[in-house]
Amino acid sequence: MKKKLVIFHPAIAPYRIDFFNSLNEHFEASFYFEFRNALEQSFDQEKLRERQTFRSRYLKPGLMGIKNLRLEVWSILRREKPDLVFVSEYNLLGLLVCLYKILCRRQLGIVTVCDDNLAMASGAGVVKRLTRWVMLHILSGVILVDTKVKSWYERHLPYKARYLFFPIVQDERIFRERLSQALPYSRELTERYGLKGKRVILYVGRLAKVKNLSLLLDTFKVIHDLYADVALVLVGAGDERNSLEELSARYQLRDVVVFAGKQEGEALMAHYNLGDIFVLPSTFEPFGTVVNEALLSGCYTLCSSVAGAACLIAPGNGACFDPKDQKDLEEALRMALSRVEPMREVVVKRNLMADSYSTLMASLLEQLDS
Repeated sequence: MKKKLVIFHPAIAPYRIDFFNSLNEHFEASFYFEFRNALEQSFDQEKLRERQTFRSRYLKPGLMGIKNLRLEVWSILRREKPDLVFVSEYNLLGLLVCLYKILCRRQLGIVTVCDDNLAMASGAGVVKRLTRWVMLHILSGVILVDTKVKSWYERHLPYKARYLFFPIVQDERIFRERLSQALPYSRELTERYGLKGKRVILYVGRLAKVKNLSLLLDTFKVIHDLYADVALVLVGAGDERNSLEELSARYQLRDVVVFAGKQEGEALMAHYNLGDIFVLPSTFEPFGTVVNEALLSGCYTLCSSVAGAACLIAPGNGACFDPKDQKDLEEALRMALSRVEPMREVVVKRNLMADSYSTLMASLLEQLDS
């Protein structure tokens, strides 16, 4: 008989769907979301629903406008009578679930999913440290997305909760099938962007200051002076687009820097097929889900050392670099370019993820069941 699971989570994002689908298959699961779309960036929810195997329910707004003060969770827990509850991070909603356990159902298991990178975990503010301290004495477990953070928790927070590792990754079988389906569009884009005979450096994400894309353009200018057959494709939208376009024009790179705009679904898959090398240069990045997507797409990946997703980089699939050191990125790009040939034909490249989704998920479920 399946255990009963209730999941409280902020919103549905594309990189969590496989994870939620797996939980829905393993447990008798009910899903409750706080918001109908992610707060930092919106996604096409209609397309995401096509990939879901679970039903989405939505919580009422927080009491007095306080987003995590969702008293409704108590009535849900009384009605659902779950064996296990998933919450997100350390906040008022999580504290309410913990209080329910203490007052109403001592045997209830509670697990929080925490996306912190090492700097966020070790440098938490007073309120977060206090909330975390309280919850870690009540929680059954914490799912952490970064191996370095898990090690830090084990050293510095030896409390009741068990610390589990599961990075934000997608099922490679599903993802790579979507890459294959997008190949005809990838070939159209190759012609449109003039990428035939080029080695393509790719970025996917918001065009925001924290993403450090001015460093990427500064570095690309140096690289382009050395290698005439390189092109840079920037996929995403944001406040920095105008300044980045101006910088590209100042460097006389308009012909080899593509601003593709925000892409989702098949169009995003088609753009991943174009990349030979992927760069995530962020100066702040809790995880960086695009790193997993790039590796699944076969892109040799250069990842900022501050991103939690740096834990996905392994010998042969990429390298980490200091996002404040242009020389470090230059050196990493030169090394990466030595590994790739100019584009002749767009194909689905070899999967570069070191660990499979099924292996990581099976390990997590085994620990949750024990």
